[in-house]
Amino acid sequence: MNAYDWLCNLPMADYDSSCKVIEVSFSQGTRKDFFRNTSLQQYEKGELIAVEGVSGFDVGEVSLTGEIVRLQMKKRNAKEDNPEMKKVLRRATDRDIETWKQNKAREPEAVIRSRAIARQLKLDMKISQVEMQADGRKATFFYIADGRVDFRS
Repeated sequence: MNAYDWLCNLPMADYDSSCKVIEVSFSQGTRKDFFRNTSLQQYEKGELIAVEGVSGFDVGEVSLTGEIVRLQMKKRNAKEDNPEMKKVLRRATDRDIETWKQNKAREPEAVIRSRAIARQLKLDMKISQVEMQADGRKATFFYIADGRVDFRS
């Protein structure tokens, strides 16, 4: 769900107490997560940034910054001082964006191939989406099933 940042035009009174977490959106807003801005770099909504991923990096779009992030975190029961929260690495470079686009282009083929494998193994499931991490080190498979699916085979 999207939130409108109605606080974005207010001047910042105290930078020390300001929110040091930003909300980042992936796959055109289908998935969002919070990331710690350790460098305290100023990011604008819509800007592409590189964030920590699973043993690599991912590229996402800044969806919220500033105090409105605290409200969203409270709504989702997320803690600002969570030590497991991943970090913003940097603004996405041209090379990051190129790698991200190449791996995004592989997603439709991965969906088709994984559906064929599921059919071949007679798994009672429907693969709906595959999301590749920007550096290509991880793929997440989203599926729908009426019951539990046994992946051991």
